[in-house]
Amino acid sequence: MTAKEILKYYWGYDDFRAPQEDIIHSVLSKTDTLAVLPTGGGKSMCFQIPALMFEGLTLVISPLIALMKDQVNQLKANNIPAQLVSSEYTMTEIVQILEQARRGEIKLLYVSPERLLSSIFIEHLKSVKISLITIDEAHCISEWGHDFRPAYHKIAKIKQVFQNIPILALTATATNKIKTEIIQKLELRNPNIFQSTLKRSNLSYHVVHSNDKYGDLLKYYRKFKESSIIFVRNRRQSQELAQFLIDKQLDAEYFHAKLTKDDKELKQNNWTNSSTQIMVATNAFGMGIDKPNVRSVFHLDLPPSIESYYQEVGRAGRDNIPAKGIYLYHENDQINAENIFKANLPSEKEFQRIANALFSHLIIGEGELHDVNYTLDIPKFSEQFKINAKTVVMFLDFLNTQGVIFQKNYAQLSTVKILINPKTSHNLNNPIIDFLQRNSPGIFIQHKEISEGRISFEIGESVSIVRQKLQELRDRQVLEYSDRYLARFRFLVPREDSLFKNKLWTIFKEIQISQWKRLQAVGYYASQKEMCRERMLLAYFNEKSTQNCGKCDICRKQRKSEEIKKNITEYLGDGPKSTEEILTKFLTSPKETILATIQYLIDEYVIEPIGIDTYKLK
Repeated sequence: MTAKEILKYYWGYDDFRAPQEDIIHSVLSKTDTLAVLPTGGGKSMCFQIPALMFEGLTLVISPLIALMKDQVNQLKANNIPAQLVSSEYTMTEIVQILEQARRGEIKLLYVSPERLLSSIFIEHLKSVKISLITIDEAHCISEWGHDFRPAYHKIAKIKQVFQNIPILALTATATNKIKTEIIQKLELRNPNIFQSTLKRSNLSYHVVHSNDKYGDLLKYYRKFKESSIIFVRNRRQSQELAQFLIDKQLDAEYFHAKLTKDDKELKQNNWTNSSTQIMVATNAFGMGIDKPNVRSVFHLDLPPSIESYYQEVGRAGRDNIPAKGIYLYHENDQINAENIFKANLPSEKEFQRIANALFSHLIIGEGELHDVNYTLDIPKFSEQFKINAKTVVMFLDFLNTQGVIFQKNYAQLSTVKILINPKTSHNLNNPIIDFLQRNSPGIFIQHKEISEGRISFEIGESVSIVRQKLQELRDRQVLEYSDRYLARFRFLVPREDSLFKNKLWTIFKEIQISQWKRLQAVGYYASQKEMCRERMLLAYFNEKSTQNCGKCDICRKQRKSEEIKKNITEYLGDGPKSTEEILTKFLTSPKETILATIQYLIDEYVIEPIGIDTYKLK
């Protein structure tokens, strides 16, 4: 079958969207290809259709399990043989999947970039005939991007194993700088580059000043009963806002990264099936959650970058029906975002001190490299060396991106066992004890894992206060409490102090400067009041547009302003009028807008004052 015949047979469409067909032809010619298509622009078909036309397997490298599961389920629903490999599978199961691929029973295999770091996996993969390697969300390869994943840097090494296999790199957001980095880091050979307009004709962007964000949300949802996402900064806020909306008889749910796997799947399924109207979420929610009928996406805090803002807003209107992205903005948002950015940022001196403390704690001398998997108890390390725990996490993440360490994971394993008997515990009237007793069966017999964040939400105290109270209960021997936040990693290079003082600090500083500039760019986008929102977003991604969208808050205000100018001018055509007469005539418009328009018309010599408070046409 031809590409168009496959499109019709499996997906029911008669024609491709531009430039899907050109991208598919490039891939079929076995040419390396980079494609930048907007969210909802049909990126997946650009490799799924060639996968059905090639003889062998298409390997799809994707950053999120949710994204992989969603696409695999959709493919299977269309009777297309696809499978994914994730951490949920045993090695035996993975080998069985690869054996299916070797026999030609699977056409698309989805894996995470981290999976390619497994020599065992690569060894088994060698027996499979691979025809195409697709890298989804390719912007994750950029250290200057908003979703950097260190494992993406290793993808190019797979070309040494599978030579002369074409690569297709896909992303929805990439500036010219990031496109160049994608090509270089993936070692694409004379790639064909395709870029569709990032303009979404059905999507309008709005920045609305708000002194009462929760109240304004409430007014909106009481007026519009629609599927909507609200993006917030942290887990606690997602829970609090969802509960606020529920208390106001609205159908809301929350989502964040620390939910259990089962909770995430349940919430995602309820959302996808429209059982939930409003999803209040951190940035852990978004990619891979493909729901077509989202009518609005709200932001309550300043996003870290225009890239992340564009991607999150892009969850709306996937069905090509009009939808809105609305940022409820306050002047303090920029200040708060900058303060949070700076709070955990180490100076050059602190950067060196953390490195020295880490090597000292792990007993690693200059020039030494031990074949050891280390476990670092971050709270204890932070307390011992008087270093902010979040700064330690930032430091370890950075070392991971630079190939200094291989970080397996973080584990939050706080545990509690209540030492007193149930009757005595009930008589304490302690909200934490009561919560643990209700929600952790067996906690009087054995240690149970707990979430300080969940306790915090239930009893209305901050996480730090919850930890403090748990420590006090431990000191009183009411319970045993182990507060642990563990990082597991091993070093890949010997200790070299000069490396930290020179190269690593320079790279770290440059990355922070780049992130700071992105924060300033999104801050300017929100605060400026002159340029069309859509044109500004397109300009950021190096796409020129000479036409205003006509739909954003700025375009609407400008259109309204033109109407007011025209109306005042026509009104004065009947003869001179006083300010009071003009204000009375246009009562439905804000007084400040009318007065500003009068001054504008005077400045432009359209009208002129007569006496103190009366105006006529010039």
